[in-house]
Amino acid sequence: MVSQQERIFKVSHKALRLKWLMLLLLFASTIFVPFMIATSGQEYPDLSVAPIFWAAFGFIWVPLLVAYWRQTIRIELAGNHFTIKKLWQSPKQFDYKAILAHNERLEVDRGGTFSVLTVYLQTNYLSIDSNEFEEYDLLKESFGQYGKSIAYQKVLTLAERNRLRWMIAGLALFIAANITFGYVAHNPANPKPARLVPVTDIVDKIIEEQPKGRLKGVMISLRTHPAFSFYVSRRNYDVRLDTLKWAITTQKPIELLIRESDYRKKLIKTEPLTVGDKYDNYKQILVFGVSQDGAVHIKTSKPVVEPIHTNPGQRTFLLSVLLLFCWTGWAYVDRHKVLRAN
Repeated sequence: MVSQQERIFKVSHKALRLKWLMLLLLFASTIFVPFMIATSGQEYPDLSVAPIFWAAFGFIWVPLLVAYWRQTIRIELAGNHFTIKKLWQSPKQFDYKAILAHNERLEVDRGGTFSVLTVYLQTNYLSIDSNEFEEYDLLKESFGQYGKSIAYQKVLTLAERNRLRWMIAGLALFIAANITFGYVAHNPANPKPARLVPVTDIVDKIIEEQPKGRLKGVMISLRTHPAFSFYVSRRNYDVRLDTLKWAITTQKPIELLIRESDYRKKLIKTEPLTVGDKYDNYKQILVFGVSQDGAVHIKTSKPVVEPIHTNPGQRTFLLSVLLLFCWTGWAYVDRHKVLRAN
């Protein structure tokens, strides 16, 4: 074997910056933004939707974190040994004789085709991407002297396997907690019509909810109750609501019909809140009638019942699919060869 000269190889700064940027953008879009939506302006966080998205996003985060912690970012070659550092891990030193085998394969990403050299040790491994190490050919020549060339094998260190299992188990527990919440927050259906009561106050602000350009409803803010959003939903009315925002005059009194239960539980707080009342969009109060100065007068013609908040059956079915994915991921991990000292 050719004696190795002392050299230090580092992953390119551009590749490392792109990885951190992608991680930051993913964190913002999948965790921070949903968290802010669920908690912004809420006395109680809205747990009706955000946890379901977080459970689904977990299947993006787990593979991404695995790919990141497998990433070799620094290699130091010395006369009789070499040192590797993987992302988020401390440096580890090995003798060249610890190299058992190596493999080179082609991979494809948006930037095109690149080579990946995998070096297998008795208790560890390292992956070197040609598009991230500028002196890839020199590294390939250096490590190619040791061990034999073999077909690519999926491997994990024992620590990585255990860490990955903990992540999958944690995600499964989070999904199970999500399912449990669906039952705890569910209010039994009451076929009796809900009693409606009028609330009169000054209109502070009116906002239309128009996802993808289609009107879903109108949100009204009242001066005395700024913490709540009084929502006129299109699905509760037979008439069109396209002109409602322009028909209502701000800074003038308005009369809204709401459920008596919402009035007692949220506005005057004389009745206790259920779990569903607290954590299923607490700040929103549905409106079933609007009147102002004779210019606006609409009222729902549909029966109004008390809210059930969650649909446990539907929620369980959806999240059970994610639990099945967890089981599939666990089985996939077991297909990897685990590198052990023995």
